[in-house]
Amino acid sequence: ITGERRSWEDLHKVGDRIYNLIRAYWKREIPEFGRSWDYPPERWFEEPHSQGKMKGVKVDREKYEQMLSWYYELRGWDERGIPKEETLRALGLEEVSKEIRG
Repeated sequence: ITGERRSWEDLHKVGDRIYNLIRAYWKREIPEFGRSWDYPPERWFEEPHSQGKMKGVKVDREKYEQMLSWYYELRGWDERGIPKEETLRALGLEEVSKEIRG
């Protein structure tokens, strides 16, 4: 990008392409890839934090699930965290969509 004039919108699209390519690669290469990859360690739901601003607080699993679903929707991913066909198409990654869907 050095030497080229780009808008913030252009840079965001480049970032979106990169992140969606990563997710598509994981889907293609790792059969068990999915929603569970976006969970924090199980102990975060079971044990309260021992220090910092969150001391004494556990992560609420139901709220985490809601947040994750909202994030997936915002990114244009399905309920497993895999980029939807229309998301990849909008980013100019049609071939990637075909490859990960068989």
